[in-house]
Amino acid sequence: MLYGLIVLISLGVTTAQAMPLNAVEEQPTAIALTHKQLLSFATDLINQGKFEDARKALLAKPYNDKKLEIERLYLLAQIATLENKPQEAIDIYHFILDYQPDIANIRYRLAELYLKQKDWMRAEYHYRLALSHKDTPKEVQHRIKYALYYIRKNKNWNLWFNMGIAPDNNVNNTASGEQCVMTIFGIVCNTLDEPKKDVGLNITFGGDYEFKLTDKWRLKNEFMVYNSKYDDKKYDDTYLYYTIGARYIHNKGDFFFGPTISKRYLAHKSYNYSTGFMFETNYDVTKKLNANLTLNYTPTYYDDYSDILDGNVKSARLRLFYALDSSKYFIFKTGYEYEKTKDETYTNNRINLALGFGAELPYGFHIYAEPSVVFTDYKGKRWTVKDYHFEQVKEHDTTQRYSISLSNRKISFMGFAPTLTYSYTDKSSNIWQKEYEKSLIEFSIQKRF
Repeated sequence: MLYGLIVLISLGVTTAQAMPLNAVEEQPTAIALTHKQLLSFATDLINQGKFEDARKALLAKPYNDKKLEIERLYLLAQIATLENKPQEAIDIYHFILDYQPDIANIRYRLAELYLKQKDWMRAEYHYRLALSHKDTPKEVQHRIKYALYYIRKNKNWNLWFNMGIAPDNNVNNTASGEQCVMTIFGIVCNTLDEPKKDVGLNITFGGDYEFKLTDKWRLKNEFMVYNSKYDDKKYDDTYLYYTIGARYIHNKGDFFFGPTISKRYLAHKSYNYSTGFMFETNYDVTKKLNANLTLNYTPTYYDDYSDILDGNVKSARLRLFYALDSSKYFIFKTGYEYEKTKDETYTNNRINLALGFGAELPYGFHIYAEPSVVFTDYKGKRWTVKDYHFEQVKEHDTTQRYSISLSNRKISFMGFAPTLTYSYTDKSSNIWQKEYEKSLIEFSIQKRF
């Protein structure tokens, strides 16, 4: 149950401490009213611009009825909004959603405040959840659709940051075992590497900025830096990415196209670089469904083994965001990738599928779970050891991954929330030496929308 005054004071979202409680208790008119009548009375005071009197009436005492208590808190948030105290109103709205995350009107009001603060990504997230609710009035739906278009037109920069610590029980992605072959000298065997445990520290930092060219056209720049470090330096990984191009905005979405460049370092040595071209589009299919399609063509060049691995990658990826209601959503991902290399042995195509489920839970929690699978087929044959003999086979892999993450908005700082993620990966292959299992527990600090 909501504990009204006491909890709100502890959150710092009201100034009720400056008013003695007996000052309200001495007002017989307010005390004589029922809770419903008092809410109606406070609403009239708000409409008359008597915000302080309305606040005093609403802070007299909390209500035992949850529905009436939510309405009381909603009116307090309305007063804060009208008094130009947006952060106070945001805190109250979040306080309500902590206890009942599926109230579309509260999520809509929250999005409106984020929009005024030009916090584009948070505003868009809450707008989309509010829009999906079956009881959202038509006029509010039209307002939200226009707001989403307004966000697309006006957001001109974003920054994101993620830092995580991840104990990994198989950092070298291998499975121990013994492979043996029959020779004229008898059976000769060797033992494969054991799975190695290590703790990784990874940091991802990125951003984008748009220069406004016309009402609908933008020049967009985007960059990303990823770095992971381990005790064993040979697993250290650094990836740099940059793209620049034209972005066009329309009523139901946008599209972007431009060149890309990337560079990767492994074990502190240059590993490969790529230059290419991409096309990306976002489209609001319905009020519940948003689609994102990305196409890439990426020639890639390797520092070592260039005569074998140099080639290009063509890929298409589709991401669908479907809001079930104002607190729950699905994310479906699928993609196709074709990598052509100089040596046909390593030429391959991949198909990936993933279905994620996310939900805003009571008490400020957010959960997201996603099973995924990747099918990889290589075009050329390679030598491998099987049943005591060497033989040539075309590699076919299936990689399954299951992950679940949990975060809590109430302990976030400046929009960043601690997130705990567990993932399990199982790779099966017709080449048994390529199979492995691994578990990963990651504690990260990341942006929460």
